[in-house]
Amino acid sequence: MGISATDSEFLERVLAAGTILVNIGDIDILLEQILTEARFFTNADAGSIYTVEGGVLSFCHSQNDTITRRGDRIPYTRFSIPLSKSSMAGYVASTGEILNIDDVRKIPDDAPYSFDDSYDKAAFYRTRSTLTLPLINNRKVVVGVLQLINARSDSREFIAFHSRMELLGKYYATLGALALERAMMTRTLLMRMVNMTELRDPGETGPHVNRVGSYSVAIYDSWAKANRVEEAERIHNKDVLRMAVMLHDVGKTGISDVILKKPAALSPDERKIMENHCIIGAEILRNCESPFDEMAKDIALCHHENWDGTGYPRGLKGNEIPFMARITSIADVFDALSSSRAYKNPWATNLVTDEMEKLFGSKFDPDLKTHFVSQLEVLQELKENYPENRKTEEGRKNDDEK
Repeated sequence: MGISATDSEFLERVLAAGTILVNIGDIDILLEQILTEARFFTNADAGSIYTVEGGVLSFCHSQNDTITRRGDRIPYTRFSIPLSKSSMAGYVASTGEILNIDDVRKIPDDAPYSFDDSYDKAAFYRTRSTLTLPLINNRKVVVGVLQLINARSDSREFIAFHSRMELLGKYYATLGALALERAMMTRTLLMRMVNMTELRDPGETGPHVNRVGSYSVAIYDSWAKANRVEEAERIHNKDVLRMAVMLHDVGKTGISDVILKKPAALSPDERKIMENHCIIGAEILRNCESPFDEMAKDIALCHHENWDGTGYPRGLKGNEIPFMARITSIADVFDALSSSRAYKNPWATNLVTDEMEKLFGSKFDPDLKTHFVSQLEVLQELKENYPENRKTEEGRKNDDEK
């Protein structure tokens, strides 16, 4: 039995979307894309995606077309809760079963799980149908949960998730679990390199590099959408950028502790040695064989170059500076100003904004100012996702991030 041209076209779109997923290496970009693709092919109005690790269920991303259409924004804030069967997502994470519920307000009283309507009340939204699926890896372990909300008919009415929708949801949950397993391994390897840097410079923490990576992606995404970058290219660049930025200061592993942890101001000669961390980082990432290697090297080498040519290590100016390094520079300074250091408290939000805006045209690419400003609320929310998990050791007063 053959398939129709319409079915063939649909299948091609499903396979193309799957190809995008398996080629994503960053966890955050991957989770967001799993949710996007699963919602598209099941025609779900909204959805959320979670990770499961160490008995903890972590809320990672949420999307909602109804809320977005009315001009409201979905918060980026994450949270984690102990694994429990009392919620639908927790039940699926604990049992590995699929829950396809036609109406969440008609869940039997004797069911082990229930629907929490606090989000609906806060967002002025009404959840009806849900399809909640486990992301199970090849070791039969649940590593995440995909929850799709409010299937829509062709007339955009909320309906139950029918069998074809459930089948497509299972496809993306299965594919997503395999991709997520690989992305977790990639993140672990990156964090090992970051941890090596932190041993030398306590200011270079995991939360710091995750914040700078997230900020960079938000600024790039705003620019890419404004410049009509095609979706596949935009997703690819966000993925590579998110990972590459995490290694922006890896070259500090080659700088002496005497300089990195000096409690007083550096001498001119010591400052020159400190500035070599950019060159050392590029050396560590040399022999580029992939887009990630190339971008990571460019960012490590050039994220302290200034638009007006006063930066280091090569005094590049304007468009001589690689584009992604220009974005990273903005994100890195924003994090330095808005975060605590051993020698200072975080600046107030309005002071950070004022100072950053002054630097466009001298330190930063002026064409990126609009995109930075438009994402300020998002950046503040992303900051809360990666708080410092311990006190940093006494650092150097000559932090070169500003």
